[in-house]
Amino acid sequence: MIGHRGTPEDENTLRGLRDAAGAGASGVEFDVWWTRDGVPVLSHDPTVDRTTTGHGPIAAMTASQVRALRTERGEPVPTLKDALSFTAGRRLTAMVELKPTPTPAQLDSLLSVIRSTGAAPYVVVHSFNADAVEAVRRAAPELRTALTHEKTRISGAQAARYGTSLNVSRYLATPSAVRDWHSAGLKVYVWTANQPQAWKKAKAAGVDAVLTDRVEPYRKWARTACDPAVTAAP
Repeated sequence: MIGHRGTPEDENTLRGLRDAAGAGASGVEFDVWWTRDGVPVLSHDPTVDRTTTGHGPIAAMTASQVRALRTERGEPVPTLKDALSFTAGRRLTAMVELKPTPTPAQLDSLLSVIRSTGAAPYVVVHSFNADAVEAVRRAAPELRTALTHEKTRISGAQAARYGTSLNVSRYLATPSAVRDWHSAGLKVYVWTANQPQAWKKAKAAGVDAVLTDRVEPYRKWARTACDPAVTAAP
């Protein structure tokens, strides 16, 4: 179980990551953009308008300007270093979604943070942008990476070009598709599954992990629906 953006109430904040972990998630997923001065920070959107009381694109702001902002619930915007220091300390899987394709300097900063925080064994770097995933694979082949994919079918052979996992829309995760992806050596994550019907379909398909906004309800459902012997980290 992966907490999607941490929690929806405090998405992409340390409070959201802590709350997801406290509710029983074995990992968290969050999104990364870079500031004007090259610091990776957590945000789903390219601007701070929706999630904070500030305005403007992250790429036009310095890290200190972004850090000075607060969400409506009073939470600061974390840096990637903040987030990975937390997840590495808890040995949580950290699914790091790259929103843009990083420049060489941005890629260096990403890898430096992953390595300096000790998070490398627990990180899965993923993106809808295949170029972003390929850039990470070329620069750091030891890291786990994944393509994030939706809408169209993708074979195991195609998905395996981008790493050790596939992060796929739950609508594409049929039993036959999951068998194909597994046969290519991939772990399969599905997103975003928030209701028991979606959880049942994911279980029937044989996926390895579910990204959900509803960590606590999922945990309660999984207590009776899932095999307690299956405890491997995603």
